Amino acid sequence: MRNATTLPPKQERFAEAFARHHNASLACREAGYSPHGRSASVTGTRLLADVCVLSRIQALEVASALELGVTRQRFLYELQEAAALAKSRGDVGALIAAWREIGKACGFYQPDRIKVDVNVAGSLEMGRLNQLSDAELLKIIEAGQAAQPEQRDFAPAAA
Repeated sequence: MRNATTLPPKQERFAEAFARHHNASLACREAGYSPHGRSASVTGTRLLADVCVLSRIQALEVASALELGVTRQRFLYELQEAAALAKSRGDVGALIAAWREIGKACGFYQPDRIKVDVNVAGSLEMGRLNQLSDAELLKIIEAGQAAQPEQRDFAPAAA
């Protein structure tokens, strides 16, 4: 794997441009990638999936924040101040915008990740359900049997 600090020149230009404005298509065009059609968008998506390019972008962003003296705590404090000012002025739009940014910075908009672990008992149950007709499945649903482990033909495995 190549070193994240020694990207090829085009990728380095992309990382620098993306760290400045966070627009992948524009960063591709500024870096010298093909600007035609959707290729800049596709190339930008591909580059952002590259671990080395992403690491370089993050390093550039950290350097910029340090240079400006901006910390996460200060950023959130200033957003709260902006929200308080918007509230005092009765500017609902600005208040919502400030709190939206606070929510983003706190990770409130990240999707919940749910891990599903199907054990042998779950696989057996799915196999049994897949063999039933629609009419049989409807009867089970109506009777509430699908959610009641005691009505299964086998005991579920211990967690």
